Amino acid sequence: MVWPVTSGDYIVGDAESLVAVVTLASDYRRLNLKNYAICGTCFTENFGIEKVIVNVLSNPRISCLIVCGKESAHFAGQSLLALAENGVSAFGGSRKIVGSEGLIPYINEIPATAISRFLREIEVIDLVGITEPAVIQHAIDSCTGKERSEAPELSMPEIDEHSWKKYESEVKQNVMSKIKRG
Repeated sequence: MVWPVTSGDYIVGDAESLVAVVTLASDYRRLNLKNYAICGTCFTENFGIEKVIVNVLSNPRISCLIVCGKESAHFAGQSLLALAENGVSAFGGSRKIVGSEGLIPYINEIPATAISRFLREIEVIDLVGITEPAVIQHAIDSCTGKERSEAPELSMPEIDEHSWKKYESEVKQNVMSKIKRG
């Protein structure tokens, strides 16, 4: 299996490293980080998070995920942390990230077993809002890995600008409920 297995805005470092870094809406190139397996952006609370999960799980060495940088407009960082803390709800046939502030926090494109495995095997480190390279590098260097089982064979469908439309009714419902609460 060739790793990483799904496309995205990232760079590969040392594939033997225990650490993956998500810089959310911050430009990872400007941070000049080192000693990571993969480092890249994540802008969305659904497909972006799924791509992170797939690439992290498909490398059996990675056991730490550092979530740092400027939060995205879709609350990808907050949603990743909510996922790690609360998991997903499978109510109504969709897997929704419990506690996510995003409009479309559904992660349905990957198997439920991948989500369970991610929650069980990956330590998520909260540095959301932190853009200082020295602080992030210290977190990378401080990660100690736990033993992981073999990497699962995962794939993810290609995502395009129309992929979100399958969630159009949920988006309208979420927007309306936020307006009524506001």
